[in-house]
Amino acid sequence: MILRVIPLTPHFGAEISGIDVNALSNEVFADVRAVFEESGILLFRDAPMNDDQQVVFSERFGPLETTVSVNPAVGTAFARQSNIDMASGEAMDADDQRIFYQKGNMLWHADSTFKKTPSLCSMLTAREVPPEGGATEFASTRALYDSLDAATKKQLEGCVVEHDFAYSRSLVGFHFNDVQKAENPPARHPLVQTNPVTGKKSLMIGAHAKTIIGWPEDEARTMLDDLLARATEPDRIHVHHWRTGDAIVWDNRATLHRATPFDVTKHRRLMQRTTIANPSALAEYGQYPDISAAN
Repeated sequence: MILRVIPLTPHFGAEISGIDVNALSNEVFADVRAVFEESGILLFRDAPMNDDQQVVFSERFGPLETTVSVNPAVGTAFARQSNIDMASGEAMDADDQRIFYQKGNMLWHADSTFKKTPSLCSMLTAREVPPEGGATEFASTRALYDSLDAATKKQLEGCVVEHDFAYSRSLVGFHFNDVQKAENPPARHPLVQTNPVTGKKSLMIGAHAKTIIGWPEDEARTMLDDLLARATEPDRIHVHHWRTGDAIVWDNRATLHRATPFDVTKHRRLMQRTTIANPSALAEYGQYPDISAAN
């Protein structure tokens, strides 16, 4: 196999071709992983997978998360992004609560920042795509960090952010019940993330980021909103238009993403997401003196 790498943007992302993702040697996967650490996003075109194949490939990055109860694929390794009722095979009604819940995916976010054990990366595979709409947009918080002036970088170093799933879903009008809130308590993580392989820094921000610990609420919200707005300026994002069989892996430590609309009453869409946990991140928090007090 000859690994071919084409940049998606000047600052982040790479399309990888020339390999069979379902039959990678350890040596080739090591090369793939190295590109992942450098680029933050891996795109594999024409790389169809079934559920078992996606689990096997995802587990090469690390342990998989189990989906929580608010997702239609609860209790599995998959977070299903779909308007298809898997029991009936028919499209859900536009006012179905499962469609309403998924509107939160249209906010800029990184997966699982609201969990005590954060995510390393996610993988999304396109099983059925609509003829129009339903693209996914990506932005790099590593590129954002690199663009900040020295004074702002110094201000953000050591900051701890509280991430709250109930908070982010409330932004689209979806409110958790008491059981769902108990299942998804807030978590706190360093705002500035350092990639242990490359040493490059990024920011853990997005819709789940509720506040900065120890900051006045209005100042924290202003800073988080400003950082998010800078990261997602139109000329800084990459828009991926899906084809059936596409697969993308993105780094949740350094990448934001969001879904875009499609006509759920006319078209079918089925995307399967696996999310890989990053338990080693907890051991790395020792470099942040405020984290023990924050938790």
